[in-house]
Amino acid sequence: MTQALQEPTERVTLAFQLQLGLASASALLAIMVVLSVLLPVQVAQVAPERSATNLAVVLPVGALGALLGNPLGGALSDRTTSRFGRRRPWIVIGALATSVGLLILAHSPALAGLALGWFLVQFFGNVLLAAYGAIIPDRVPVHQRGATQAILGLLSPLVMIAGAYYLGRVADFRAGYYPVIAILIACNAFFVWRYREPRLPPGSAPPFRLAAFLASFWISPRRQPDFAGAWLAWLFLWAGYALGTGGFLFLYVQNVTGYAALYPGHAVQEAMSQIQIAQTAVGVPLMMLAAVLSDRLQRRKAFIAAGGLLVIAGLIGLAVSPAWSIVLIASTVIGVGFRIFYSLGQALATEILPSAASRGKDLGVLNIASTVPQIILPGVGAALLNALGLGSPAGYAILFGAGALSTALGIVLVQRIRGVR
Repeated sequence: MTQALQEPTERVTLAFQLQLGLASASALLAIMVVLSVLLPVQVAQVAPERSATNLAVVLPVGALGALLGNPLGGALSDRTTSRFGRRRPWIVIGALATSVGLLILAHSPALAGLALGWFLVQFFGNVLLAAYGAIIPDRVPVHQRGATQAILGLLSPLVMIAGAYYLGRVADFRAGYYPVIAILIACNAFFVWRYREPRLPPGSAPPFRLAAFLASFWISPRRQPDFAGAWLAWLFLWAGYALGTGGFLFLYVQNVTGYAALYPGHAVQEAMSQIQIAQTAVGVPLMMLAAVLSDRLQRRKAFIAAGGLLVIAGLIGLAVSPAWSIVLIASTVIGVGFRIFYSLGQALATEILPSAASRGKDLGVLNIASTVPQIILPGVGAALLNALGLGSPAGYAILFGAGALSTALGIVLVQRIRGVR
């Protein structure tokens, strides 16, 4: 077997983990912080009375980009025989194209421009994330994957918390986007410069045929039951998390908690940045502890279940009370739970991949489960909120309750995976 496809056994250094973590964090900064702080405000300004409907247009367009970008980016990098390696060329492409999408967002006052920019950010940002996700099974031995995911989980929120703090206080959107672009380019350029990977020899991949390429994205549940179970579990866990975050949480804070009235002169995006800060301060230490214990015990499922239970608790808290103090605590609990189940879920995923030759594509297929809820739920949620009123707590309580049920089902499905403890 060629070196590029061998199961890694050599320990990776802390320096490598930090470099990978910073590069990955820059991609998440461009996606997650823009999504939680800047994009909802921009969309709401287009037509404040139609903010839920407009979010239901823009968010699914971006989610479609993520749905396509992650598996396509992973599959194309699996086949790349460049002398620079399989993943590095796509990191360069992903970083540059994501920056173009951010520039479009910075200069688009209309809904169509925001949708186009968000699609590009999500598509090429997920090409980046697919490359980085595949590097872990490419380079990191199994006994270091929990710790490596934990370091990624440490650096990403630290970068995002700084970004959320800054973006929550900028008056001009352009002043927010340009630093994000600079950080994205700098972190990815440094990683590409430092990282070396074995080349996939020409001829190692079968000749490209479109029909065969598209067919490769189907992974038989009968032949790969653990992979299929993880996909379904991921779908329901992400659906639960999506219902308690992003645009829905922004609208809840804006229209139900009365944040602006409680704190005159403070914008809603400042509230969102407070939530990000609290989630990071509490969630990172607990996530690091869970990851270290998971590696030592070689157990993933129990920790993923614990993270899911925290998400359920937070969603119930949001459904029960719109008081700002309760919302802040409940949102923090959701963020803590998400960091635990996401970090260790990623580690679990690398251990059940069907083939070493298609690690990037297989992880991309698995990550489709995280984007499907982002396509479907905004429209469903917007219809519900418009029917009951943006200021009615009942509509949000229904969404948060549905999220708790979905997360519970995801926990049950995780426990049915047999190939990993």
